[in-house]
Order: sequence, then C-alpha cells, then structure tokens
Amino acid sequence: MGTPIIFIIIVFLGMSVTSAAHAGPTIYKHVDADGHITFTNRPVKGAQTIQSTPNNSRSQVIASARPAHSPKISVHTQQKRDVKRREILENELAEEMKLFSDTSRFISLMNNNQETQQQTERMRRLHNKLQRHESNIASLKRELERL
Repeated sequence: MGTPIIFIIIVFLGMSVTSAAHAGPTIYKHVDADGHITFTNRPVKGAQTIQSTPNNSRSQVIASARPAHSPKISVHTQQKRDVKRREILENELAEEMKLFSDTSRFISLMNNNQETQQQTERMRRLHNKLQRHESNIASLKRELERL
C-alpha cells in the first residue's frame, strides 16, 4: 500500500514553512515508480525542482525580517528617549507614592472616629484605592529597574 496522502501533505507543509536557510538552497520533489512522493534538499535523478534559492538566502531572510519602513534610530537618540522615559516613570512613581500616603493618612483618621455603616463602606473603597496605589507603585518600580 502507498504512503498515506496525509503524510505527504504534512511533509510538504513542513518543508514549505521551514526557512530556506534550514532547508538548503534547493528543494526537490521525486515521485518513484510506485507513486511515492519524496521531498528532499538533495538532488535525485528524475526529481523536479520545487524551490531554488540563491546562495545568500540567509541574508535575504534576515533582511526581510525587518519591514522596509521601520525607522532606524541611533543609539544616542534611543538613550535620550530612555532618559525621558525614566523621568516620566519617576514622576508617576512620586505621584503614586503621594496618593498612597494621603490615602493611608485618611484611613488612619477615619479609624480614630466612630464607625457607621456609611464610614464602613467608605473605608472599604479607601482600602481598595490603597491597594491600587500599592500595585501601581510596584509596577512602576519594576519598570524603572528594567531601564
């Protein structure tokens, strides 16, 4: 019995999705006397050439990985952007820390007062707000560490 058609399709798809750099410069399709189809990167007598790539296929693959319209930025320009980004993140961190401190202080003032149902609900919202500020502070610090 011949090779199942699904196997042939899988082999062909596998060969077509691999890059030319890995598959070799040329792909050959060979059908033997029994109808078995073989795809290979080695020349076989009576095989049909399916894909042929120039010797510099690796450089073409690398060049095609970057879109033609992508901007080229100098190291100096990127460093200036990073400095500005750090400044923005540090300002955001300072603001979040201030809001965290203000919310903490307000919670402690409310704890000293007699609690009512309305104050209990307000305290719950303030604690949620405090947790958001704390989470934002942690995120900003992680981002600053990556710079």
